[in-house]
Amino acid sequence: MSKVSKAISTNGPFDDLGLAVACHEPLSHHTWLGIGGAAAFFCEPVDADALSRVVKRCHERGIALRVIGGGSNILIPASGFAGMVVRLSAPEFCAIDFKRPSVTVGAGAKLVHLVSAAVQAGLSGLETLVGVPGTVGGALVGNADGHGGDIGERVREVSVMLPSGDIDVRSGPRLSFGSRWSNLDDGIVIGCRLELDEESPEQLTKRMQKQWIVERSEQPSGTRTVAMMFKDPHGTSAESLVVQAGARDLRVGEASVYATHANYVVAAPGCSSDDVRGLIELVRGRVRERLGVELTPQIEMW
Repeated sequence: MSKVSKAISTNGPFDDLGLAVACHEPLSHHTWLGIGGAAAFFCEPVDADALSRVVKRCHERGIALRVIGGGSNILIPASGFAGMVVRLSAPEFCAIDFKRPSVTVGAGAKLVHLVSAAVQAGLSGLETLVGVPGTVGGALVGNADGHGGDIGERVREVSVMLPSGDIDVRSGPRLSFGSRWSNLDDGIVIGCRLELDEESPEQLTKRMQKQWIVERSEQPSGTRTVAMMFKDPHGTSAESLVVQAGARDLRVGEASVYATHANYVVAAPGCSSDDVRGLIELVRGRVRERLGVELTPQIEMW
């Protein structure tokens, strides 16, 4: 149970499931930007059986359900979320198990922890993702990429919990990955198996450190309250389009474009999620008007 929970559910739709469910959980405590309203219900299931009960109940009662991982690319309205938010933080969902050259990992594990563990184990293929924030589950759904490849190239099997509460294990042609996209958005990703390559841990460590330096040079530093606004269109970068459209100096309320890395939004103290949403739409409109390009938001707006 989260330490910041406001109240435990009593006489609610989940009380007979034997789970700790919080009411009116402030989601700002679970997001990278630190903004957004509260969830009507919030739960951190201890295992897949507990998760199944929650998912099935939401499906039966028509209660909207979302999963929150590292919260690095989501924007929650100031009014909150009128449904159930699940966080896969229990040990079962964060385990990393190597069976060389494969690794089985839970969706709740932090991607940076998986990358570091693989490098230490002398297994390559993930080190280019060292600068990507968030969890493995989020990386799979959004097919996280770095300089040199994406996580989808290494995926061999994914376990997905369906709205019915059943687990569907997918592999081969049932898996599809594209540019920051996958076909895994029809359920809750709970784990996967990745196929890696054998390599010297020393060589891998050097490569990972070099990659980390490159990633840091391309992203804002000195503040955590930043988030990438748009996906890169084919053949160009969103940042270059924002600059060309003269949108790098725009701001809405306490949300502003990060001047030196123009595809990032900065949330200053007192910023609301409405400020960020307004800025994203303002920048998007400016690029559309001046360059005729429709940018696709990278940040997921609930």
